[in-house]
Amino acid sequence: MSGEFLDVTGTRHPLNATPTATPETHPTTRPRNVLEIDNLHFSYPDVGDRSVSGNVDPLLRIQHLAARSSEILVLIGDNGCGKTTLLKLMAGLLVPGGGSIERLGHGRAAQTTIPILVHQRPYLFAESVFANVAWPLKIRRVPRSEVRRRSLAALREVGLEKLARRWAPSLSGGEKQRAAIARALVLDPAVLLLDEPTSNIDAASIATVERVLRKLAAQNKTVIMSTHNLASAYRLADRIVPMQHGRPAPMRVNILKGYSLDPGEEHIGRFQVQDGPQIYCPAVAGHRTTAVVRMDDIILSRAEVATSAQNHLQGVVRAVELSTEELARVEVDCDGCTLTAMVTHRSVDEFDLRSGSELWATFKASAVELY
Repeated sequence: MSGEFLDVTGTRHPLNATPTATPETHPTTRPRNVLEIDNLHFSYPDVGDRSVSGNVDPLLRIQHLAARSSEILVLIGDNGCGKTTLLKLMAGLLVPGGGSIERLGHGRAAQTTIPILVHQRPYLFAESVFANVAWPLKIRRVPRSEVRRRSLAALREVGLEKLARRWAPSLSGGEKQRAAIARALVLDPAVLLLDEPTSNIDAASIATVERVLRKLAAQNKTVIMSTHNLASAYRLADRIVPMQHGRPAPMRVNILKGYSLDPGEEHIGRFQVQDGPQIYCPAVAGHRTTAVVRMDDIILSRAEVATSAQNHLQGVVRAVELSTEELARVEVDCDGCTLTAMVTHRSVDEFDLRSGSELWATFKASAVELY
């Protein structure tokens, strides 16, 4: 079969181009940008908000966004905020109205940087699961033995090897999602895009999908996904980009990686922040790897204050970000644990907050959510 496809830059490539296989090893090189977006804007035809001057305000506008290798970047936000549109633009399925989406690579590495998108409701052919997964390789005229090896390996990765001969339309929702991910994995993409991969699927499938995505990031690949499942986002993400009205919005929570400690018979738990201090949290059973603290639940003070809050961390201000909004963001390094708090502009002036200022960050154990 002959034909061509377009990548995100509009470059044409033959369908029989075979990506180079990459060994399943942990990355030995420093993360680098593999996808960069600059001054991007997009609107569907005759859709958009008109300004007073009569110009159409783009539905999607991204000033700058970069994705790195070995990274899981998660887009969150309400329906209609632009998450799916942005993924389609990254995949080259839509053409920007302006700006650029650049994939970075050299030689054969650039070929495998072409992003592959797994849709929220993936289409599976009325054939076997194996035939669906093997299809991208067959149209690229990959040798039959290689097709079989790579297709079975991808099915094994998502836990569907025993269902290889199953009629694909008969799969459950979670199994269909995993089959679609396997179909993408056979191409060994350097950048994998997923639209709501954990939406409306069973808990076992969610766990499998999350395991596969973590493994990809550990293999120096880039994963960019959208989700409404905040628990999944917090567990997976190296970086979260909130979307609002087609624009990136500021984060409102601190996401701390580490591990929970067994509370035993105690009524309060502890979480060990990676390369940082222990913090108090609700006592929960099971292993948790992420703690989330809302920025507006953190109180900053010049001296340690006597309150019922369990967490009192001394730190140094690293940055103060003033904005046109009423609140400012203050980033504090607390012995290796970076926390951002929201304070009023008046508090910034009264405490004379600046880089290097010494502060105490206080928050309740109940303000910590574990995932």
